[in-house]
Amino acid sequence: MKVQLLFPDRDADLGTTLPDGADELIADLDLDSVFEVMVPERRLQGLCPAVLLRPLVDPAQIAWRQHVLADALADPSAIRALFDLSGRALESQHSIWMYAGRTADSLLSRSIHGLRALLPLLGELAGFAAQHLPSVRSPGLFGLYRRLVEELDAGYLDDMAALLTRLEFPQGVVSRARLDESGLLGSLELLAPRPGRRHWWAALGFTPPGQPRFTIADRDEAGARALAELRDDAIHDVAVILGRANDHVVAFFRQLRWEAGFYVGCVQLHERLAEIGVGVCWPEPAGERDALSASGLSCLSLAVRTGAPPVPNDLTGSRVGLAVITGANQGGKTMFLRSIGIAQLFLQAGMFVPARAFRSCPAPAVHTHFRRAEDDDLASGKLAEELVRMSAIVDRCQPGDLLLMNESFASTDEVEGTWIAADIIDALLDHGLRLVVVTHFARLARHYLDRPGTIFLLAERQLDGTRSFRVLPGQPQATSHGIDLYERLCERTPT
Repeated sequence: MKVQLLFPDRDADLGTTLPDGADELIADLDLDSVFEVMVPERRLQGLCPAVLLRPLVDPAQIAWRQHVLADALADPSAIRALFDLSGRALESQHSIWMYAGRTADSLLSRSIHGLRALLPLLGELAGFAAQHLPSVRSPGLFGLYRRLVEELDAGYLDDMAALLTRLEFPQGVVSRARLDESGLLGSLELLAPRPGRRHWWAALGFTPPGQPRFTIADRDEAGARALAELRDDAIHDVAVILGRANDHVVAFFRQLRWEAGFYVGCVQLHERLAEIGVGVCWPEPAGERDALSASGLSCLSLAVRTGAPPVPNDLTGSRVGLAVITGANQGGKTMFLRSIGIAQLFLQAGMFVPARAFRSCPAPAVHTHFRRAEDDDLASGKLAEELVRMSAIVDRCQPGDLLLMNESFASTDEVEGTWIAADIIDALLDHGLRLVVVTHFARLARHYLDRPGTIFLLAERQLDGTRSFRVLPGQPQATSHGIDLYERLCERTPT
């Protein structure tokens, strides 16, 4: 049985690895603070990165997740109950280790006890699905609940319980075999267990008259071992099939816990944002390749880290191939850049976005190139380190990707930094990438003044030098107003 809550046509791959550059993306966008809110359980810490950092590009798949998440937000207790039930099913298997062994008999015992522990939970899951089926609207949850109701009816579960009892062979294992031409015993054929209770004479160890029997002496270890091997040979095929059935059911609950856990994480994040006072919207995946616009966009990582609603900003212009952000130091440029990156990832994960509206073309990948602190090991200079990271991005980028650059190549002077950055940006734009660039190099910003499809944004500085943390449309200026920070620092320094 398939879960299919994350994809319309398949289950999510639980063993997927994070893409190259994932660590940089998490660090630059401060996603760890977001993941701390979302993670539904400590053992599932890799769940949110595995989903968020594998962005969807198909609008139909994005809509599939948005619809499931809308149902989860409408009834948070239901998705949490689904997650908890699957967790209890997996916990029921923890005590089955005592039946572990390398023989068919031990495999059969482990499978019987494992399935017997799961049957009540399957019945509970079917009842839960029948109860919530009329109230869900998403194709994902509706399809899952309908499959559970149809395939796990009471009659089927009763038949499974009766079969497990029969496979314990309360009357003993009965098999037959033919002798080959050489007089040796051929392969054993297991006979179906006889229904009903054992006869009194069989329970006492007697056999009907005329039937042969043999008895193994108390100390005949070789005979006992040979008899056990015959029993293993007889039940081998049944034990393997039952083992696969148990593994299949366990795998289903593991898949259900993983996929439901993602939506539980989204619900937790939604509730946290509601507590802070940050509104959300359903983002729109656009068909135009350079579509990118936002209204009232907040920096999610800043909101969950500080517990206060950030200053929202807009990204005007529906078609953006390149956005250049300049303006006052510590004016909110980096936070705005992070808000764009997180919103893009959330859009392509089928999630809500902390904004009044957000529209963007799905990107095959999102890359970040943020300024780093000085290398403590002094293995290389800052400029060399920046070039190495940029080289790795260039090697793996493809047309349609979104690249966020924050003060790139600021480790050198403006003339050299502009020359390096402009060469790289021009090449990436020609390759079909979209870029949002934060820079304090006025020379670099002016380089793109006449380029079509480029918008310019400016971190606002009020007349008294204070920062409003609003990023508004505006032409690049020749200064980042660093003197404001200098004067503020001097005022705090005792003489």
